[in-house]
Amino acid sequence: MARIDDYRESFRLAAERLVKADLPRVAKFSGADLTVLENGTCRLRLLFFGTPYLVCVNDGVEVIREGKNREVPLPEKILICHYLERARGRPSSDQLITFREIPDGHFYFDAFQRRARDPFLSTFGREAALFRACAEALGGTPVDNGDVGMAFRVLPNITIQIVVWEGDEELSPEATILFDASIEQGLPAEDIAVLSGMLVYRLMGIARTRQTRSV
Repeated sequence: MARIDDYRESFRLAAERLVKADLPRVAKFSGADLTVLENGTCRLRLLFFGTPYLVCVNDGVEVIREGKNREVPLPEKILICHYLERARGRPSSDQLITFREIPDGHFYFDAFQRRARDPFLSTFGREAALFRACAEALGGTPVDNGDVGMAFRVLPNITIQIVVWEGDEELSPEATILFDASIEQGLPAEDIAVLSGMLVYRLMGIARTRQTRSV
């Protein structure tokens, strides 16, 4: 588990690189909208899990949500800055890969399983219909894979698929998380593991809300 000081240093370094970046190019390649404010601040607006986020760049970097609840956790700030600074505008490859196939993915595979795949399977492994309902609430779209497969556009140029097979009396449920091969050029493996966990925990949060309301 990363310490708060590690997160702060990671964000500081990412913000430092973003301040020096060619922001019109960043906006073009990342799918963000760029606005230059009267005070010279450059504001990048992009969707993160379907929610508008604002990245304000001047002497430093501020990342906020658009709307009333503007506070953003440090891991989300770091991930968004990494996405922006690494954006190259490469189109989707239409080739799906697993986390193990991502460069350096084997180093972070255990963390990926703990953060994303295992929690997902424990919540939705035998609840494919619940997964579908929660996925649709998060903006997911169906894909033809498994018992239920859903695709999520988590950032403008990054889509993640989650597929579940419910199993039966003889077979245990199974799930897989898939990525377009272009993701390896947009984020490092560690960030992809974190992003996958963010997706799964958002789905789990929706599931808890639904189950609480049904009691």
